[in-house]
Amino acid sequence: MARRVALVTGASRGIGRAIAVELARRGHVVAVNYRKRDEEARSTVASIRSNGGEAEAFKADVSKPDEVDRMFESIEATLGSVDILVNNAGWGLISPLTQMTHELWERHLKVNLGGAYLCTRRALPGMLGKGWGRIINVSSVAGIQGLAGLVAYSTAKAGLIGFTKALAQELRGSGVTVNAIAPGFVRTDMGVSFFKFFGEDPDQWASRETLTGKLVEPEEVARVVSFLASDSASNITGQVFIIDSGLSIAGGGLYRFASRLQELGK
Repeated sequence: MARRVALVTGASRGIGRAIAVELARRGHVVAVNYRKRDEEARSTVASIRSNGGEAEAFKADVSKPDEVDRMFESIEATLGSVDILVNNAGWGLISPLTQMTHELWERHLKVNLGGAYLCTRRALPGMLGKGWGRIINVSSVAGIQGLAGLVAYSTAKAGLIGFTKALAQELRGSGVTVNAIAPGFVRTDMGVSFFKFFGEDPDQWASRETLTGKLVEPEEVARVVSFLASDSASNITGQVFIIDSGLSIAGGGLYRFASRLQELGK
């Protein structure tokens, strides 16, 4: 596999960290983006380097154009232009729409959707110049099914899917592919925190509500991303890959979960 420069946004922990580690394991040099978790970002970089990989941390709020521009300038000066962009940075808050402020609504859109737009717009010229690039957007099953109590988050993640499909068409024949993944509940701090609110064991819940009987592991998500970032996926574009243990087709488990989210938000 050719050595390429990969930028993973929101890579200090969780799914982003797993993706960064996996891409480094595959031989890519990884730009680890983060907003405020300095220690965790350094830990991600240290983990990659301890296994012989190459990585640097770059602090930036991807919802802010000036910070995105400065981050790309720093990456290009340090590592080279970005070949693989994983738009993973995201944010969500449980709240009924009637109680959501305009500021919170805007934040959902700016972080989850605006960040992907800003980073993609900045990365594309270099990719198009090389005739090769990979853009992978991290959406969610919430963006496909919609979840009560997470209207703003669902809206932003659904927007990422439209962004993926439209951009893939716009980049026809360019050598740049655009795909999305839509994880369900993943064994990360954020994913498990939902179950803590309910006072329920996540593994017992998964055994009851999913088709595989297991929560998705972050490393499983990372391997799908790694494949989409490879030369082997050169004819895959404009697609959405659901990684949710079969939850979204498992007979109402997702809607039961959404109902409990809605109760929490009241």
